[in-house]
Amino acid sequence: MLISRTPTAPLRIEWCNDPAQERAIVALFMAQLSPRYISHSELQEQRAVAIGEWRADLPDVLAAQVRHALAQPTATSHTLIATAHVDNALAGIAFVAIDETKRASRTFATLDDLVVDARHQGAGVGRRMFDWVCAELRTRGVERLFLESGIGNEDAHRFFEARGCTPVSVTMLKELGGQP
Repeated sequence: MLISRTPTAPLRIEWCNDPAQERAIVALFMAQLSPRYISHSELQEQRAVAIGEWRADLPDVLAAQVRHALAQPTATSHTLIATAHVDNALAGIAFVAIDETKRASRTFATLDDLVVDARHQGAGVGRRMFDWVCAELRTRGVERLFLESGIGNEDAHRFFEARGCTPVSVTMLKELGGQP
C-alpha cells in the first residue's frame, strides 16, 4: 500500500547561491545514495569508479561541484542548484546544467540530479521540484530537458515517465582496461 504524505508546512523552492548551504546539500545527497543511482554521468563526472561503486572521496568531489555551482550568479549561470525547504529544513535538491554550446537544434538543459530527503519522499516534494525546474527553464528559453538515471533505479524511471519524460536511448559501457 502506498501512503501519500502531505507536507504540513509550506514548500519553498528556489535557485540557490548561498555558500552556507553547501554542507546541507552534500549531506542530503550523500544520505540518499545507493549503488542503483549510478549512471553513466556519475562515471563520467568523477563521482563513481565503477558500476555500483561510488568513489571513496565522493563527499569531497561532490562538495567541490556544489561549491562551484553556488559561486555562480543564478541569473546567468549554466550550472544551477535548486533547493526545496520545508520550514527551514532542506527537503530536496536538483542539479541542473544548461547547454552552453547552443549547437543543438533546440535549446536544452540536463537535470543531473533530483534528490529528496527520505522524510519528505511521497509528499510531492520531488514532483513540485520537477515542475518548478521545468517552469524556470522555460523562462530561460530552454525547450528540452534531458535526464538519465541508473539502469536499476526503477522508482526514478517511473517517477520521470509519470511526468512526461520519454526514454530516448540506452547508454552502454565497455571497460577497456585489462581484458579485451
